[in-house]
Amino acid sequence: MEEQESRQDLAKQNDEIQTSKESSILFGRDAWVGYLKDKPFPIRASSLKKLKALLGKDSTMISHLTALVKSDPVLCLHVVRAAEVRHAEKNSHVTSIDHAVSSLGIDPLIELAHTLQAVKLNPSSVQQKQYLRTVANSHHAAYQALTWNRMKNQPFGEEVYLASLFYSIGLWALWLNAPLHMHQVNIKIWEENIDPTLAEHDVLGCTMQQISMGLSQAWGLSDLTLQAQNPETSPSKGMLAKLHQRALGDPRLSDQELRELNHLTLERSFPIKLANWLSLIVSRGWRSTRNVKTTDIISDYLGLDNDATLALLHRLCAEASREYHVPGTLAPAAEMLMIASDVTGHYKLGNRELELLSRQYPKPEKPKPKPKTVVKPSKEAPLKTHQEDILENSLVFTQTAERMLKGYHLYTKPVHILQGLTQGLVQGVGFPRLALNVVNQKKHIMKAAQVVGIEPDHPFASYEIDLQIPSIFKKLCDKPGCIWVTNENKAQYKKLMPDAYSNFLPQNDCLLMSVFREDGAVAIIYADAGEEGLPFTKFHFERFKYLCSAATLALKRMAK
Repeated sequence: MEEQESRQDLAKQNDEIQTSKESSILFGRDAWVGYLKDKPFPIRASSLKKLKALLGKDSTMISHLTALVKSDPVLCLHVVRAAEVRHAEKNSHVTSIDHAVSSLGIDPLIELAHTLQAVKLNPSSVQQKQYLRTVANSHHAAYQALTWNRMKNQPFGEEVYLASLFYSIGLWALWLNAPLHMHQVNIKIWEENIDPTLAEHDVLGCTMQQISMGLSQAWGLSDLTLQAQNPETSPSKGMLAKLHQRALGDPRLSDQELRELNHLTLERSFPIKLANWLSLIVSRGWRSTRNVKTTDIISDYLGLDNDATLALLHRLCAEASREYHVPGTLAPAAEMLMIASDVTGHYKLGNRELELLSRQYPKPEKPKPKPKTVVKPSKEAPLKTHQEDILENSLVFTQTAERMLKGYHLYTKPVHILQGLTQGLVQGVGFPRLALNVVNQKKHIMKAAQVVGIEPDHPFASYEIDLQIPSIFKKLCDKPGCIWVTNENKAQYKKLMPDAYSNFLPQNDCLLMSVFREDGAVAIIYADAGEEGLPFTKFHFERFKYLCSAATLALKRMAK
């Protein structure tokens, strides 16, 4: 009896240790914000030296300090954060760098200067170069946004400048305090050709933009900064495509679509987002297709022709690079002078630096996934290469299709059609495993609502994904499509899926298709033949696609 109790206590202790270890893993927005919000941000040694020198002179004026603070984005962040603490008591916010400096005054600035740390660039440190490079990219974005604001004679230019400058503070913090994670993110982007946002989500458990917004909330930064960083205010891929159409003068855009686009471009956060997209895109190459489209949108936004816009963007980038330049790092403007090449800069840590930093910083880890249940095939089963081209129940399949196409009096709600579709695919076609993932368009979330043949503890039974993150699921929600994942194309599709999903794909085939109403996607259907099930044939693909398409027709008919 005592031995049994001892074993139970030991098992309980092991569970507590495992739970404690998983809770300390840096994965997900809340974990990262909690880890990063109190970490220091070192500034250039030259900036700190100048600040202390100015504060030590009796002749120094507030205007002198303001000019120095404006010249260094990291010093600007420290001053604004300190000023925001004071303004929080009055329920107000800092509106400009001048406002922040004057709100603090000389004595608080002297106290702040004593708390700041300096960084002197180590020419061999990729981590330091990337940190200072991301700061320079943010300064570039802020410089562009402020100039656009003045060109359009819009108010609150200094607020736009600060919001643009702090848009990517999560990226600053990550290179400073999680270089091993950023090393992995950049490998996915540069070597595996994975979308940057999806790469961030795979390694960090969230996006850099979400971390930036969390830090801004923790530090009490302005509402405009939060609005710009909020993924909810970012235009969808479809809306960006329409913006590009408008820039090209596409006559296919309707009056309603043009009104929506006008409303979007009038948002205060729009130029902030646009300037930061430009800055982040051109940091990976001025000549990319994505940058060409972004330049077209900027051209339309400013009311300039393409040549004038490109000249303006280049000039502003050069001016920003001169205003904030760190010797030993590649200025943002330098890249536009380079000939297009496959040669990439130091986007990842070298072996020596990797070994050194591994002792100082957290290593990339993910919460331990639930074990994958594997059903071993019977030894007596005959050897087959594919699933048989036979319907499980042709009557159920035909009846389901007819009800979808011709209407059925018991289908009074969308959920009835989805239930009928599930029944037709499982009982009619004979798919051993199926997952019905419903789409919440307002919250931009896809979540598993019903599974058949999938164990309750399997990740697919409770999977949830943010549809604002570029992935195959986001593509399926943008427009109807049917995907057949096979051993031949699995590597290609895995690049478009979060790791938390692709790691649990079955050994062989699976099928995915979106089901739509008039106002957008309702669900994404997943089907496979089990963990080690045999591959499908065109027979299964066509019938899967046929029933899902019929469900879309039924849902659209119901909406009328």
